[in-house]
Amino acid sequence: MSWRRRGLAVVLCLTFTSCFEPPVREDLLLRFLPNGAVVATSRVEIFADEDAKNPALARRLAERRRELLEGSDAWASRFAAARPGAERFGWEKRLGTLAVATRSAVIAEPEGLEALFGDTAVAAAYRIDAERGVAELTLTPGPAARATRSQREEMKRTLGTWSTALAAYLQAGSDLYAHLERRSDRARTCFGRLFAEVLDEQELKRLGEPTDEEKALIERLNEAMRHVTDVLVVPERAEYSPDEVSHLVYDPFPARLTVKLPGPALEMEGFQPGQGGALQVAGLGLWEALRSLEGRWLSPDPVLFYVASARQGKDVKIDLDSFVQKPRRRVPEVPAADEVRAAIEQRLKPAPLYRVSWQVRPDDETPFRWEEGEGQP
Repeated sequence: MSWRRRGLAVVLCLTFTSCFEPPVREDLLLRFLPNGAVVATSRVEIFADEDAKNPALARRLAERRRELLEGSDAWASRFAAARPGAERFGWEKRLGTLAVATRSAVIAEPEGLEALFGDTAVAAAYRIDAERGVAELTLTPGPAARATRSQREEMKRTLGTWSTALAAYLQAGSDLYAHLERRSDRARTCFGRLFAEVLDEQELKRLGEPTDEEKALIERLNEAMRHVTDVLVVPERAEYSPDEVSHLVYDPFPARLTVKLPGPALEMEGFQPGQGGALQVAGLGLWEALRSLEGRWLSPDPVLFYVASARQGKDVKIDLDSFVQKPRRRVPEVPAADEVRAAIEQRLKPAPLYRVSWQVRPDDETPFRWEEGEGQP
């Protein structure tokens, strides 16, 4: 492969849009209705194929698909424990293979919502004060308990090697940014070559050639980015990517959690604001930890920009100009691996408490809809 088209070594994964996505992603949405009931929806999406080249991963995905289709998965048990007033299940297949499974339930009683978290490391409490017209949800995370002993030992080693890789990446990025401080007119050429594989072909042809010094800087940053993104890829003969293992080790929540309220929050702690007024619990894993540190040492961050672009799909091309035009900043002294590790570990801790309260109308008789806005003209 020529240098002009080499780009990141990891772009070979872009043959499939799922390269940087976990093989299995789980989400839980709690949509509270005006009368205090809640519609809980779990979504399990399987991005990876049952790749015969990795039998361990193939067995894991086959077993997960079987459980989802049979209704013997953990979400089926959790929803049954919630004793829902109504429930529905759906799945989507792609080329005959299960890709997405969703389960929704209407939970009318607060005890049902608490039972939904009964087998997890999160203690849920839901209270409705009918006289005051106020509802309150409290989630108290305990120690994550999904990882095996070997996975915990594996994560200790991963944290060490990944922190070293991040420190090397930050040094390589800082060196390129230092060059561009002296030669800002070279930014478009350098970043265009760095992101060559996700750049429009015609735009790539219009780029100038990098100098020998720039080639060396780009190649070093290129290689460093590959080592950083390794945590998102399932190693050969492994069942999980290192990032997935980090969630098993550190994340007490069984899925990425989103909460939607029928109105504005009265009080809130722990949750983070999401899109459309929703509240979210930040994922507790290696990549989310790195994302939460964006701009701390290097801005804009090339590896985060690259992965975010790649996750949009193999046919999506990056907006090079928007990246080049962003103000560039680097810290005077690049952090050592132990400093990077300490920062990552700090971001792997959940909030002590996730709590939110809002107004409810227990006598509200608005017709129920499975989906928000369903049935509206």
